[in-house]
Amino acid sequence: MYDRQSLKLYGQLLRYILPYKSAIALTLFSLVLIALLEPATAYVLKDLVDVGLIEQDPNSFVILPFLLALVFIFKGVFEYISKVVSQWISERATLQIRLEMFEKLQFMTLKSFQDTTSGHLMSKITHNVSQTSQALVNAWVVLIRDTLMIIALLAYMLYVSWELTLLMLVIAPVVAFLINKASQLMRKYSRKSQENMGAVTQQLEESIHAHKDIKVYGAEQYEIERFNQVLAKQMQYNVKQVRVAALNVPLVQVIAAIALSFVVYFAMKLAADGAFTPGELVSFILAMALTFDPIRRLTSVNITLQKGLAAAESIFEFLAITNETNTGTQQPPIKGELQLNNLVFQYDRAEQPTLKGIQLTIPANQTTALVGASGSGKSTLVNLIARFYAPTSGDILLDNTPLADIELDYLRQHIAFVSQHVVLFNDSIRANIAYGHDEFDEAAIIQAAKDAHAWEFIEKLPDGLDTMIGDNGALLSGGQRQRLAIARAFLKNAPILILDEATSALDNQSEAMIQQAMAKLRQNRTVIIIAHRLSTIEQADQIAVLDQGELVELGTHRDLLAQQGAYARLQQQGELGSG
Repeated sequence: MYDRQSLKLYGQLLRYILPYKSAIALTLFSLVLIALLEPATAYVLKDLVDVGLIEQDPNSFVILPFLLALVFIFKGVFEYISKVVSQWISERATLQIRLEMFEKLQFMTLKSFQDTTSGHLMSKITHNVSQTSQALVNAWVVLIRDTLMIIALLAYMLYVSWELTLLMLVIAPVVAFLINKASQLMRKYSRKSQENMGAVTQQLEESIHAHKDIKVYGAEQYEIERFNQVLAKQMQYNVKQVRVAALNVPLVQVIAAIALSFVVYFAMKLAADGAFTPGELVSFILAMALTFDPIRRLTSVNITLQKGLAAAESIFEFLAITNETNTGTQQPPIKGELQLNNLVFQYDRAEQPTLKGIQLTIPANQTTALVGASGSGKSTLVNLIARFYAPTSGDILLDNTPLADIELDYLRQHIAFVSQHVVLFNDSIRANIAYGHDEFDEAAIIQAAKDAHAWEFIEKLPDGLDTMIGDNGALLSGGQRQRLAIARAFLKNAPILILDEATSALDNQSEAMIQQAMAKLRQNRTVIIIAHRLSTIEQADQIAVLDQGELVELGTHRDLLAQQGAYARLQQQGELGSG
């Protein structure tokens, strides 16, 4: 618990509560008063025995019970203040941690997303932060309050009898050893439990999104068995944590009780010899007994602390992930001409480059189609243009400016992207079309919807643009979802438009409507299309044919067919269909 790494981790956590200095000061003030009031109970009891019961002082019959009640009243008040204020501090800190983690999500590289499952990411932000929150709200309050309580009680016990107090302190090394061993085991099992919770979340998320496939393929029992396996593993780790916790606290209490029995034995002998009064004997035993609860709480909170520190390790590892690098500083005027010069890209774990020496010019204000078999590198190429990845070698020029030299946000402001995997949000149609932009008025949103031929179904909905569309547009058809995504790109009105299989979910009639809209848009933007439908490709100004990462042909639809080369073979093999 007290190793350097643990202290460093907890120090990192505590920086989230440091901005709330006034609240911390109020909490600390309350904790100090609570600790000072603890031995006051034993002191009042001493007078109650010596003055009230033995000396029979009539004034003590009223004053001492009143003082005892006053001690408990003040303890209750300050306990309330410390708990409420410390919880408020913890909630604020938890909010900040989750906000920082969510912010990290927004600026992570595409590679980082691909290296981590969404279930593990969700588990870190939900489960792990909750574990850390418990460490923040409980650990520092209990550590300070109960440590101060023990110090105050020991000081009083030393005042009454330093010999007996030193006898009691013999158990301290044993207690410290047990707490340390429990800390190591608890951190280990807690870390494994949190890692496995990511697998639980991941499988749950997959089952929710794949519910149609599960039913169609009759895989319900298979999914239940898979989920049962990860839950069983989670149970094992949780039970191991409970075992450590259940054994540690009673062991410490038993050792303290044995020490107490020895101290009581010697205390009674000393009292019999007149070393101190009956009141001092009772108050000493009470003070020693009062140390049991703080010791038990310190032992218990150590378990909570170890869970929180294990979670904190995971959280800080996540926050340390490198953000997207924004090395560019230039903001040149953008027309949309792209030049790919000897472009090479290889994924980290791949044996061969995905793109090999691509040499291609994509003219401004024209449409370029990228075609090729699956895995030929089409999507990788557009990901490089959007700077989701950096080239392994070679470079990309945008209007004669190296892409890496252009400020990243500025670059992406000039690119609209519609993927084959439509992403919509559980919000209104209006918010989805105008996503990321507050400056568009309703007329512009409606015009974008009309350009994408989405207005024809939007205006028929009872709530029109204010219709809520559910999780990823679940309340809409596939074609409607696709047209909303395209309307979003049209509204952005960027000079570069990338369509990655953007018409794949549309029927022929809907696609024909989109083609009409795109024909109008080609006059003032650079369009890059990845598609397999001839109806989408054949109107392109140029078609780039990729084969295993290499550019093998370039030309118009008519010219490439006449060459009877790779493009013609793709059509013959059914890679390019009529719809």
